Amino acid sequence: MISLFIKLMKNILLIIITFFIVSCGPIVSTIVPFVDLPQPTGESKVGTLILTIQDTTRKEWFTKSEEDNRKIVIQAWYPTEIEEGFPAPYLDQWEKRIRPISEQINVPKVFIHSIKDVKTNSYLNAQITRSSKKYPVVIFSHGLGGMRMQNTIQMEELASNGYVTIAIDHAYDANITLFNDGSSADFRSGAEGDLTPEQFWDLRLPQIYTRVADVRFILDYIDRQTKVQHPFWQLLDMSKVGMLGHSFGGGTAIVTSYEDPRIKACVGLDGWIVPIPSTIIQNGINIPLLYIGRPEWDTPLNYLKLDSLILSSKNYSEKIILDQTKHFDYSDTPQFSPISSKIGISGKMPASVLKDTLNTKILTFFNKYIKN
Repeated sequence: MISLFIKLMKNILLIIITFFIVSCGPIVSTIVPFVDLPQPTGESKVGTLILTIQDTTRKEWFTKSEEDNRKIVIQAWYPTEIEEGFPAPYLDQWEKRIRPISEQINVPKVFIHSIKDVKTNSYLNAQITRSSKKYPVVIFSHGLGGMRMQNTIQMEELASNGYVTIAIDHAYDANITLFNDGSSADFRSGAEGDLTPEQFWDLRLPQIYTRVADVRFILDYIDRQTKVQHPFWQLLDMSKVGMLGHSFGGGTAIVTSYEDPRIKACVGLDGWIVPIPSTIIQNGINIPLLYIGRPEWDTPLNYLKLDSLILSSKNYSEKIILDQTKHFDYSDTPQFSPISSKIGISGKMPASVLKDTLNTKILTFFNKYIKN
């Protein structure tokens, strides 16, 4: 009874605050301030580029049109020596992104409106630094309703330390995907109500393998560009590729690592393990695996399957649990504003400690198992 009362009071308080902020639009950014992304620690400045790429050999799973081939958006971060103009904003085309983001995290738009002002440390379309050694690669996969830029802090940290990182907008899995021709793909990956086991696998198995195919298509794309001596892509070392994923992206990273031998190391950030097929759980993966996550999931099955996967795997595997963290702590969310912890989106671990912990463990892991 008491817990219901507390929940009711929280909802009433949220409504009051929302009404107040909406009524005082000009001071929204003062009440709910957002800060720019923290500086990465590496020696290199960071450049970034955004591309739409289409797989003409694969039909779109999420739509019914026979003419619709799979299309995704990727963003790369990489070392650069050029600083031209101002760092890129965190969100491109923010006017189209605020509503989908607010719907996914279940927070009124007005609370996150100031995210439009957040600056990154990356310079759009800056020239990549040419090096005598090719750059190792890390591919990032977001969760259901996430987006390619949701872990920009980790992308910039790795890029400043000599990696090329590539994040995907998995079309129809992302909160919104904005293509370069002006078209878009909305979020279609939700599931209403309880699902039977058969319904769950009928939905999630095609989704996770669509995501795996996205990653493999990117690797194929880079291979093709390397062969034609593309000035950017030829600088990537495709013998040193790692995967990083959050939530459903963590599951995607593990399945891709099982399916594609080009992946040499894998990191899951609070990864959703439940949709991973039992055969993979039983067989394990043959490359180093690092899992970093919150203390508990809604279902114990997530960590039961993860523990089984670790026991089955034939290489270094580690599970790190960070106390006082929640699901969105494993994205950039807690770094924007202290209000995220106050309204329960993120946990109680100090944002600076959380950032340093994630960056250090991820960079150390990839340095050891990819960069050597």
